[in-house]
Amino acid sequence: MKLTPKPPFSFDLTATHMYLMPPARYSDGFFSRIMRLKSGRFVRISVRSSGSVYNPELFVSIEPRVSEEDERELKDKVSFMFSLDDDLSEFYSIAKKDPILKYTIEDLYGLKIQTTPTLFEGLVIGFCLQWVSFERGVKMMDHLIRRYGERVNDYYAFPTPEALAKATLEELKECKLGFRAERIKWISEKVVKGLNLEELRSLPDDQLREELMKIKWVGEVTTEALLLWRFKRYTTFPLDVWSSKIIHAFYPELQDKTLEEIRRFAENRWGKYRGLAYYYLICGRNNLAQELNVELGLKWNS
Repeated sequence: MKLTPKPPFSFDLTATHMYLMPPARYSDGFFSRIMRLKSGRFVRISVRSSGSVYNPELFVSIEPRVSEEDERELKDKVSFMFSLDDDLSEFYSIAKKDPILKYTIEDLYGLKIQTTPTLFEGLVIGFCLQWVSFERGVKMMDHLIRRYGERVNDYYAFPTPEALAKATLEELKECKLGFRAERIKWISEKVVKGLNLEELRSLPDDQLREELMKIKWVGEVTTEALLLWRFKRYTTFPLDVWSSKIIHAFYPELQDKTLEEIRRFAENRWGKYRGLAYYYLICGRNNLAQELNVELGLKWNS
C-alpha cells in the first residue's frame, strides 16, 4: 500500500519523536507493529519511507493480506497516526520569524506528530506516564502488553479493553502499575460497557476539552496533552512543571510568569499553531540548548 504525505514530511523524525512506545518498533527505517482492525482481526504493518522530505512517499506492508475494505481502514489509521495530511507550511512561515523557534525548524524539518491508532491506547499510555519517568512508563507498558496483548509471532498487539477489564486489580498491579492499575481497569470497563472514545474526534476544541475532563482521572494537564498528542489540536499548549522549565529556559522573559501567562504569550506569538511550536521546542530542546548555549538542567527521563 502506497501513501503520499503532504510535504514537507520526514518519516524518520516523525516515527522516532517524541517517543516510541510499545508495541511499536522502529529499526533501520522500518516502523512496525500489530494493528487491530474493526473486525477484530490482527495484522502486522511495516511502514518505510521513500522519496525525500519534499517529495515523500510511504509504503505499508500488511501481513497477512487483507480485503480492500480493511486496507482502506489501515490507510486511514496510518495517515492519522503519522499526521500525513497535515500541512506545515503556514506554521513554518510563522516559526521562521521567531528568533528561537527558527533553529528547531532547521533541525526538525518535516517533523509531524505521531500518535496512537486509538484514543483508548493513548489514554492507557497517558495513565502509565502519570507521575513517573518515561523509562519506567515504558517498562510498565511492556509488562502490560506482554501479559494481556495478543501474541502474533514475535510481536504483541496492544491489549483490548476486554482483556484489561477482565483482569483483577491485583493482576494489573503485578505489571508494576501501582495506582495506575485502577485507572486502566476503570477506563477499560467503561469502553467495554459502551463508551465510544473515537466519537470524540469530531468535536470542536472547546467541547472536546469538556468531554475529556469528564473522564475520571483525566485532569487539566492530561486533557491538554491528549488534545495535542492524540487529537492534534494545535491550539492547545500543554504545560506542566517539566515543560514550563523548558519554555523558561528559551524565553527568559517568561521566567516569573504564571502558566496562564505563558499560554497567553504562546497564543499571541504563534496563534493557532502554538501546539506545534510547543512540540518543536520540546522535541528539539537538546540541540536548541546547545545552539543557544542554554542550560536546561533537566532530563526527559527524570
